[in-house]
Amino acid sequence: MTNATLYYTPTSCGAANFIAAHRAGILGSKLDAYQADMQTHKVLTGPKAGVDFYTINPKGNVPTIVLADGTLLNENGATLQWIADNAVTPVAPANGTPQRYVLQSKLSWIASELQGPVAGLFDPAATAEAREHLTAKYHQKLQFLNDVELADGRKYYVGSGFTVADSYLYIVLSWSPYINLDLSKYPKADAYFKSIGELEFVKEAHAAMAAAKPQM
Repeated sequence: MTNATLYYTPTSCGAANFIAAHRAGILGSKLDAYQADMQTHKVLTGPKAGVDFYTINPKGNVPTIVLADGTLLNENGATLQWIADNAVTPVAPANGTPQRYVLQSKLSWIASELQGPVAGLFDPAATAEAREHLTAKYHQKLQFLNDVELADGRKYYVGSGFTVADSYLYIVLSWSPYINLDLSKYPKADAYFKSIGELEFVKEAHAAMAAAKPQM
């Protein structure tokens, strides 16, 4: 049986999918993972190394999962739940349960309310006015995350164990230094981020992504 294929970069939200798939125990057995370069839009590793990434995903972004039948999955709300549904080690509540719908809600919130404004700050064409607006919005969302979502000091974002929502939230929060944002101003969010980063399987996933990166 042919595996599905994940395309990702080690620092983008595609990395959240690699971490989730590593924890789920499906890398190499159900899912092969290869890196792409978002500047050159070339596949960097695997059997399609050197191929124009736009020929794989016309949007040219990651995460991208290509299923064995050629079906293209894009955007974290879909790719992370595919990983969850194919996991050996659970990384999501069971389908059809209230907690699974809570998970879906959290994934949507991260994508639209948290990743949205911070991603805009990486745009070199953004005007000073736009950057000011996006920075203020990102601080507002971090305050909500700190004061409401993580107010009880929980270790995991949904439920009592690690889920795909944790891998996604963790990666988005990891971008803070790149936009000169001090996450320590939000102590609950900062503690959550550091706790997830210290999980052994998260460290393993980072090491695996670093080892897979081509030497330029």
